Amino acid sequence: MVETASNDLKNKDKFVYPECEWGYRLMGVLTIFFGVFLLCAIAVTFRDNVLSLKFQKFVDEMYRFSSKHGMNVNDVIVEGNYRTSYDDLVQALNLSENESILGVDIFSLQERIEQLTWVRNCVIKRSFFPNNILIDIKEREVRAIWQYEGRYYPIDTEGNVIEVEDFEPDRNMLVLTGEEAPHHMVELLKVLETDGELYSRVKAAIYVSKRRWDLIFDNLDNGVIVKLPEKNFDKAYQKIALLNKRQGIFKRKLTSFDLRYENRFVVEVDKSFRDFVVNK
Repeated sequence: MVETASNDLKNKDKFVYPECEWGYRLMGVLTIFFGVFLLCAIAVTFRDNVLSLKFQKFVDEMYRFSSKHGMNVNDVIVEGNYRTSYDDLVQALNLSENESILGVDIFSLQERIEQLTWVRNCVIKRSFFPNNILIDIKEREVRAIWQYEGRYYPIDTEGNVIEVEDFEPDRNMLVLTGEEAPHHMVELLKVLETDGELYSRVKAAIYVSKRRWDLIFDNLDNGVIVKLPEKNFDKAYQKIALLNKRQGIFKRKLTSFDLRYENRFVVEVDKSFRDFVVNK
C-alpha cells in the first residue's frame, strides 16, 4: 500500500505537454527565427547599398578634385605596337579629356587592349610627374601563313589563326594548306626543327584529309614532295634527314619521297619509280 501511494504521488508531480501543444510551440519558434533572419537580411542589404552608394560618390568626387588640381592624364605612351593600329588603340583606351590618372581602371584598360587582334598581352602602369599612362604591348608573332578558301591568314606561334585582312608578310614564311592545318602546326614544327638544314628548305606543308602531312621543299611550284605517314611521322622525317646527311638525296634530281610505308619508301625520279628497303 505504501509503495502504491508513493508512485501515485510521483506521477502527480510530473507535468506532460499534450502532443498538439508541442507542435504549436515548435511552429512558433521557427516563425520567430525566420522573421528575425529576414529582418537582419533586409537591414544588412539596405546598409550595404547605402554605404556603397555614398562611398562611390565620395570616390568620384575625389577623382574630379584630383583632376582639377593637376592629377589628370597628360599623355599615353605605347610601346611594342608594330601591327596594332593607332585608331584601334584609341578606341580601346576610351579615355576622356582631363581623365583623372587616379581614376583610370588599369585592369579594365588591360582587358580591352588585349582583345585587339594583334595583341597577345600587355602591361599597363601609371607614371606620376609627369602624369602618363605607360602601355607595353607584346604582339602575336606570325609563324606561318594558312592558305584556306582563297584567303591567306597569319598563324601565330601557338597555332591560332589571326583574323586580319590584307596581310603582307615581311619575310619568307611557311605556307600551310588543308583543313585544320593550323591546329597541328606546333606539333609539325617541333619535328621539322630537329634538322635545321631541312627545315630552312621547307616551303609548304599540306595537311591531307585531316590525317597527315605532305611537305614541299625548295620551291612551291616544282619542289620535292615528301609524303609523311599518319602515325610516327617524326621517325619517318628523321629517316629522310639521316639519308640526306649521308647520301645527299636532296641534291639528286628527285621529285617525291613517299614515306607512308613502315618498312620502305618510294622515290620518284624523272617520272620513274624506284623502291628502297630500309631496315627498321
